[in-house]
Amino acid sequence: MKTFPTSAVWCLGILFISVSLITTGSSEVQVVGPADPVDALAGDDIILPCSLKPKASAETMIVRWTRLNLTTENVHLYRDGRDSNEDQSPSYRGRTSMFNEELKNGNVSLKLTRVTLSDAGSYMCFIPTLTSQVKETTVQLLVGAVSQPVISIDGTKDWGVVLKCESGGWFPEPEMEWLDSSGTILPADGPPERHRDSEGLYTVRRHVTVNQTDTNRFTCRVQQQEINHMKETEIHVPDDVFPKSHVGLIVGLLAAAVVVLTASAGGVYWWRKHMKVKDYKLEQEKRRDAQFVTRNKDHLIQNVSEGKSIASELHKKDLIPDEMNSQISAAGTSQDQMRLLFKALEEAEDTTRVKSTFYKILLDLEPDVVKDLGLFNLIGLFNTIGLFNTIEKQRQRWEERVKDYKLEQEKRRDAQFVTRNKDHLIQNVSEGKSIASELHKKDLIPDEMNSQISAAGTSQDQMRLLFKALEEAEDTTRVKSTFYKILLDLEPDVVKDLGLFNLIGLFNTIEKQRQRWEERGDARFVTRHKDHLIQKVSGGIHSI
Repeated sequence: MKTFPTSAVWCLGILFISVSLITTGSSEVQVVGPADPVDALAGDDIILPCSLKPKASAETMIVRWTRLNLTTENVHLYRDGRDSNEDQSPSYRGRTSMFNEELKNGNVSLKLTRVTLSDAGSYMCFIPTLTSQVKETTVQLLVGAVSQPVISIDGTKDWGVVLKCESGGWFPEPEMEWLDSSGTILPADGPPERHRDSEGLYTVRRHVTVNQTDTNRFTCRVQQQEINHMKETEIHVPDDVFPKSHVGLIVGLLAAAVVVLTASAGGVYWWRKHMKVKDYKLEQEKRRDAQFVTRNKDHLIQNVSEGKSIASELHKKDLIPDEMNSQISAAGTSQDQMRLLFKALEEAEDTTRVKSTFYKILLDLEPDVVKDLGLFNLIGLFNTIGLFNTIEKQRQRWEERVKDYKLEQEKRRDAQFVTRNKDHLIQNVSEGKSIASELHKKDLIPDEMNSQISAAGTSQDQMRLLFKALEEAEDTTRVKSTFYKILLDLEPDVVKDLGLFNLIGLFNTIEKQRQRWEERGDARFVTRHKDHLIQKVSGGIHSI
């Protein structure tokens, strides 16, 4: 009988042991976590991932979760087959749990409920009973807070409308910007105003002056890159809100006639003596040209093809800097050239002078663009036979539009009231189910959402679902305004407590604002056409 040599047996044994060691090393159990931070919003329930790789049961292991702060905080402890949180930090009590049924699969992730801003930081998942070198991993938690921005009309400026955007309850500090309907960022009226409250939350506010466009739609965007969250609100500004150059022409003519009739000889003498008529004419001409350029910005950007040449002429006159002229020359399309050119006009120290010079160069290079805008023969406008009839019809249309504007503003005011006081209403309104039923009857919220609200256990839960329906509605302004009126009928005391119950005073404010617009338009008309009126009106006093 043949036997293996002793040396062969030893070789096979050594080979078997080596293979066993290699196999054991390659399957060493390690603790692994996510490569990226975990993002959360205050109030969310989140999961901090942690697991064993390769998959192995952790049911008999010790799993310790700690927070790495100035001092280490005990967040959660699992040992002896159960949670053992006697030494848990008080701020985490009742808010942590593990997935016990998943421990056998190596899932040792931690669930943290009702996250707060103070929970942000680094968390360590540590399993001391492992024999491997990788017994722990770190998970970064980022916590933020966001809210929907609110837009309001804050008056008029020159030929534009001033819009205000405000958004509070943000963390970390967000960035705010205005955009037009094409997504182009608009130059705001100065830097954003920022405020931080006692809870560490940021409120940001920013104004922008917009001119009339084809859509009149503008968007306020608030975003926080660190937590990757963004909120947007869009507003449509009615055409009638924008100041019109012909508003109050009749009143302006009558006012000019009264001025001429009542002016004394001494007053006229004083005026002519102390005013440099020629310089005044030139100044008024410059302002008129600058207003033309400002008012027709969007049209000019789209239609002017000689932006590079205009910029070159302005540069020769030292009205735009070298760097900006170079940028305009390098721009690929005429629209890009014009956008950069308008940026240079608005950043100029004497913007009126630069815009007036731009207008004269434009008139020389592309007169058809100016003619297309129908603003080329102002003298002929005064001699038009049907001028007064046209103006009277315009005045009547203006009054009708103001009425429509009042109704639209009332709806927006109601919607803004609801949005601004969301938290207060959720806590204090007890008739959420009834309000939802009324909105459902008007087909303003869907059947399924109405059923969910009716089935909700508490009034707060009803109101949270109701607000979800309001914000998901296609015409959210209309739905929120209707909600406000129903609330006013069912629970007027809630509205009274918020100090917004005097509707008559609001209409008076709107009426005063309309009158101010008309007076401002009248004053501009008289100032702009002073010389013409002196020459023409004074000659026809007796006929008047």
